[in-house]
Amino acid sequence: MRVLLHVPLPRGSTRGNWITALRWSNILSQLGHTVQTVDPTEYDSAAHGSFNVLIAMHARRSADAINKFHIAAPQSKIVVALTGTDLHVDLVRGSTGFGMVIESMEFADRIVLLEPEGLKKVPMDFRAKCSVIYQSTVLPVLNEQPQGPMFKISFLAHLREVKDPFLICRAAELLRPDSATSITHAGEATTRIWKDRAVKWTQKCSRYEWVGALPHRDALQLLANCQLTVLTSRHEGAPSVFSEAAALGVPVLATRIPASVGILGSNHPGLFNVSDALELANLIERAENHQSFYEELCDASSGLRERLSLQTELRAWEELLSRVDQG
Repeated sequence: MRVLLHVPLPRGSTRGNWITALRWSNILSQLGHTVQTVDPTEYDSAAHGSFNVLIAMHARRSADAINKFHIAAPQSKIVVALTGTDLHVDLVRGSTGFGMVIESMEFADRIVLLEPEGLKKVPMDFRAKCSVIYQSTVLPVLNEQPQGPMFKISFLAHLREVKDPFLICRAAELLRPDSATSITHAGEATTRIWKDRAVKWTQKCSRYEWVGALPHRDALQLLANCQLTVLTSRHEGAPSVFSEAAALGVPVLATRIPASVGILGSNHPGLFNVSDALELANLIERAENHQSFYEELCDASSGLRERLSLQTELRAWEELLSRVDQG
């Protein structure tokens, strides 16, 4: 099939949506489909009628593109991928984006979710259209780094309110004075205010350093260099860091949100409550000082490899597009 893949962010963005879209493009190409990936500025120049299917990432942000495609190519199919914002913000009845998300799902022939807990947020009328496709990752060749005396933690998150990016700083300040914890935070400052706050925390907290946005390969190298990675989000769609950590065998601490429970499992030993700096600090100290707990976290990451493998994602997309093709 000829596939038009719409990403509602400027091309070249380091946000997770583009990383996901580029991976999907490669997967669909491996399955024998022809894929054209477009951002909002490129969408109108695409010849809609020449595509068999539109895959639109983000029901609300891609609502205009979905509507235009529905009108211009009525015989073609539409697949809508729901993001964390769609599920946890816009699908709240009364929100400003509620109507756009509902309309996008009405136009959709299939709806993609990236973890199963998200199904609980989807209105019952649309659940029969839904498929869950876990995200995988393909690792580049990374450099071997010798382990030093520090207990290194990576924190890969853009500076946005939903990411609660300075919870990890508050947790770091609660660690015992003799802790060898060192935290490196990579992520884009979305405003000057966020940048100033990150710089102030870097100056104030000796255990924490914000290094700004990194190319994806460099972020993966940082992840591989560390003994632990942390996610502090208030909500997410499906963090790519989970599949990346699983592929590398890096243990994870994460907020107990639907995406974490859906991907990591409800019994994952590294879950903590949203905004709870003390609980996060306690988990960091246990990981640093108790080998048995650290090994439990490592085993939990390694145990995710099959679920979050490229082969599993390939099979899921093959099955979904087969259903779309058959109507």
